Amino acid sequence: MHSEDDVQATAGKPHGTARERACIAAMVLLGGMLPVVAKLPLFQDAVWVFWLAALALMLGALALVVRVTWRERRSSGH
Repeated sequence: MHSEDDVQATAGKPHGTARERACIAAMVLLGGMLPVVAKLPLFQDAVWVFWLAALALMLGALALVVRVTWRERRSSGH
């Protein structure tokens, strides 16, 4: 368990590099947008492809967040 000082010390510090944060944000935004695009009449026959791609993007973003968090915890000695 972390003390309150540990939580306050890391609350304002961004995790990961700027490139990793941008990649995570882009993956989440694109993953959230794909199901909306899939509702367009043009893509009615391929809706499952959009949902599958959205799921893959969200899982990829989650994996990247976990990797960044794990790397930073390991490097800080926690």
